[in-house]
Amino acid sequence: MILRLHTYGRRGTACILALLFFTGCEEEITRVELTDNAFSIYGVINPLVDVQALRVFQIDALLELTRPEPIDATVLSTDLDSGQSIAWQDSVVQFQNGTFGHVFWAPFQPIHDHRYLLEVIRSDGVKAEVLTRVPPFSTAEILEHNVDGFFLTQPVLWRDAPHLININVTYFTNVGKFNVNYNLQQTKVNGGQIVTLDFRDDVELVFQMAIFFGIQEVVLDKIEMRVVVTDESWDPPGGTFDADLFSEPGTFSNVVNGFGFVGAGYSASVEWVPEDEVLRELGFFIPGG
Repeated sequence: MILRLHTYGRRGTACILALLFFTGCEEEITRVELTDNAFSIYGVINPLVDVQALRVFQIDALLELTRPEPIDATVLSTDLDSGQSIAWQDSVVQFQNGTFGHVFWAPFQPIHDHRYLLEVIRSDGVKAEVLTRVPPFSTAEILEHNVDGFFLTQPVLWRDAPHLININVTYFTNVGKFNVNYNLQQTKVNGGQIVTLDFRDDVELVFQMAIFFGIQEVVLDKIEMRVVVTDESWDPPGGTFDADLFSEPGTFSNVVNGFGFVGAGYSASVEWVPEDEVLRELGFFIPGG
């Protein structure tokens, strides 16, 4: 078995940041009912990068397009395990559609398994805050495959992972690349999370396409699984990341005295080549075998 483990920082969490920063943010002028909540906050605390970022919205009686000028907000983060506090800097970002947003940032690299308190404070003392724990560093282990009659499954253990999201599997073959989205499908066990691949179901399309293109000897070069390891707060209503659902304030939020979501997580992937026994069982051709 060939096994290579990779972890990714900025590129791997780009889709998550896009979801958190921009989902449901088509800014229209409308009246809202004021509450004690002063801010909406969105972001990801990523232990694999050395600059962190949060998007902050100020809640006013009149919601309107964000203007390119400072807002009444101070952002602080505190590592509750070390006691270190950091003040974040504001930056105004113009997006492709011409609108502006306030992205606060700070140059530090969070520590695995540490708790971080993030506070967004208005000048009159009103504040929103969120507490998150950075997940431990996780490595993948390819466990023994299982054969049960027609079914052939492959469990993959992500050690010490509290939770996984965006689980995607790619089969690299001489017919092409085939992607399978496992979304949030996982089983919590002592020591981590297990993702179980349904090999026969996954590769069915591979052989259908091979027949279509007249390829008789189908070769599986490797399998890659990509995941995002997160803290346990990443558990969306209904078990899926629904952009329409998230656009409703408070539906998916862990912010105290505010709205939005700030989680901790990082991307990781593992590649492997199944054993010859598995390849033969699935009907793949083994060069030189």
